[in-house]
Amino acid sequence: MKRRRDLRLLAAAVVLLLVCAAWFAWSTREVERRREVARESVPDFPTPGQAPVRPRAADKTPRRMPTPQQPPAAPQAPRHDPIQSLALAGGNSNVAVVQVNALLNSPLFDRLRQCMPAEFEDLEKGGRDLGVDFTRDVDRVVISSAGMGMSGFFEGKPVAERLAGAGARRDEYRGAAIYTQDGRSCIAQLGNLLLTGGSSGCRGLVDAALSPTPENAQEQIYGDLFVRSDLAFARQGSSDQVQSLLAGLSGATVRANVWDSVALTIEGTPQPGQNMRDLSAMARGAISMIKSQIDDEDVEYRALADFAKVADNPERLEINLALPAQDLFDKLHFPCPGRDGGI
Repeated sequence: MKRRRDLRLLAAAVVLLLVCAAWFAWSTREVERRREVARESVPDFPTPGQAPVRPRAADKTPRRMPTPQQPPAAPQAPRHDPIQSLALAGGNSNVAVVQVNALLNSPLFDRLRQCMPAEFEDLEKGGRDLGVDFTRDVDRVVISSAGMGMSGFFEGKPVAERLAGAGARRDEYRGAAIYTQDGRSCIAQLGNLLLTGGSSGCRGLVDAALSPTPENAQEQIYGDLFVRSDLAFARQGSSDQVQSLLAGLSGATVRANVWDSVALTIEGTPQPGQNMRDLSAMARGAISMIKSQIDDEDVEYRALADFAKVADNPERLEINLALPAQDLFDKLHFPCPGRDGGI
């Protein structure tokens, strides 16, 4: 009897061990699957001259940037690009360029539409009243301290006139129609380009848009999102370690490609006399600190943290980061009234 009981206990122990081993193997595979899904959600990092592949609205597969294998093309004269001319005019220290068509079909845009249905309905209604379909007609937007420019398919549509409203004064300047209302803000239309600024700013914006595009514009402005900043806004409320890093920079350029996750590159311009080796060490320390704060159960965040890298560059600080797009709403507790019933 005792021998039979011992055999039953041994069998039960073996079964329990097998169950534990199976559960461990399954959980390990599940964690690895989640890691792989997170890694595959990251688009390629921005590169000069990239040719983004824009998926159809129904295509929810991760977007990847193809790597052309063609021989380099012969040098050509720089093409005039009013958006790039606006962005680079006067050495703007704070400027942003948004590839609108890159965001419209992304899961991030779907989430924004889900969270703010009323705002998007008003936007689309306003567009219809102006004869503009914002999901089709808007291409790129540039925002700077001088004003804003929007390129798209506006030729032959009196968009600026309708936006200005009745009673606006109209002036002609270098082929652009400029409308000013009560001496306040102005809006101008130059073919497929819309410009908005202060009452005295539209002529300057037209001049900037028509100025020759710098030859190296394509090497400066690329990615779904482009932001150049003097970092004044970022110096408030940061941790001591991040504050020390920002103090060593006179400005930064951020470029990002967007899909389920955001592939982000940061180029920091060092202050005169700043030691680049020290800046790189501080950046690596800041990344390590952030990684240490990620919970072990946040498998996706840990997978994205593997993309974090500080390049060895003696002239400027270069950082690559991958960040979640959709989960930012949940992880950072952004309000989503369209989904949460007004909460």
